[in-house]
Amino acid sequence: MNLLASSGPFGISPSTDQLIVINLAAILVGTTFNAPQKSIKWGGVVIAVVTSTCAIWCQH
Repeated sequence: MNLLASSGPFGISPSTDQLIVINLAAILVGTTFNAPQKSIKWGGVVIAVVTSTCAIWCQH
């Protein structure tokens, strides 16, 4: 039972640093998604996805 309590979905147990990165990525998407330039709009989305993925699975 302890094994199930120590990990979340997909075997991930997010730390505080990981949650901060995910929240900052959400803020980035929220501020850039309505930009008129497509490079800023989709650049923010790509950067947010890459940093969130790395924060969760790269274990830095």
